Amino acid sequence: METHYNVIIEAFKTLKGKREIKEISEWVKVHYGAKWKDTGTTLADMVPVSLGGSISSNVPKNYRVLKRVSKGVYSLIGEKE
Repeated sequence: METHYNVIIEAFKTLKGKREIKEISEWVKVHYGAKWKDTGTTLADMVPVSLGGSISSNVPKNYRVLKRVSKGVYSLIGEKE
């Protein structure tokens, strides 16, 4: 079963580099339909606390693989910008 987290990670791996929320949202919608809402919140929740992510997020640590590059822009941790 695909989760929103898995699909977002797939989008970043496919698109590469830093991406705006709207780019990831559109990729998810095109490839998986309108199954998930509010991709922006999910992206923010996927940032580890050590990189400024929310301490109250209930996203499992293994899915906290994004870093916030700037407002509304994220990338996979360790990926060159």
